[in-house]
Amino acid sequence: MTTNDVVVATSAADSAAVDDVRSAYAELLGRQAALGAAVFAAVGTAGPAFDDAHRTVQAFIEQAVRPQLQAAVELIYPAAAGVERSRLLIEGLLGETHLIEQAAARIARDTDRVQIAAHVEALRVLLEALLGKVADLLLPALAEASGVALADLAAQLPAIPTELGAPAQAPGPAAHGHGHGHGGCGCGEEDEEMPELDVREIPHAIRHATVFGAFDAVPAGGSMLLVAPHDPIPLLHQLAERSGGRLAVGYEERGPEAWRLRLTRV
Repeated sequence: MTTNDVVVATSAADSAAVDDVRSAYAELLGRQAALGAAVFAAVGTAGPAFDDAHRTVQAFIEQAVRPQLQAAVELIYPAAAGVERSRLLIEGLLGETHLIEQAAARIARDTDRVQIAAHVEALRVLLEALLGKVADLLLPALAEASGVALADLAAQLPAIPTELGAPAQAPGPAAHGHGHGHGGCGCGEEDEEMPELDVREIPHAIRHATVFGAFDAVPAGGSMLLVAPHDPIPLLHQLAERSGGRLAVGYEERGPEAWRLRLTRV
């Protein structure tokens, strides 16, 4: 999502709705990226880390991703059907939605760790492309169109759950296998890899929301590495408040080109 263009809207409420939906999508994408990184990091490890990461991704798809896709198909696309310049875009988005569903199905049914990790990454890329088009092309067109109350429509979109229940189906038995590794030694020790989020290329308007989503995916005792273009003190205050103070921060690099921080959920 670029989100750098000025949104021309028929009302202030519709303009604010575009920003709200963009922030929600950024949280969704940030969390999906972090969950996918956890799957990739656990591919070559022994123990339950991969199975846990696989199940968590499936739960997130079922409880967060699919409801957003369904809301887009049932609410946003029909509202945009009457906007002339959006008709071809909607056809393309429906095709991309189908590709995302195919990737999600492969994540659920595949048993090879490397293949599962590849499907998770494919889903992330497809989801980022689709939501980016909705946020940067379709929503501004709706905000500009007369006769469309975008604020009312946005109020009907589902919230992204902060906690996930168990997925409908657990991964297949072969998901317990080992030896397809990237950095795993098979000796029973867990890799110390952790998800990394480099926000330097993320538009400022959605940067904080993306970090919120990524940190939401970090389990208690887990960490993520944040790479920022400056010391993100205001963001750290927001994260601490959002997590109820369950945040520990360690600086691994302090500029001048990048600040690298280890964020741990305590």
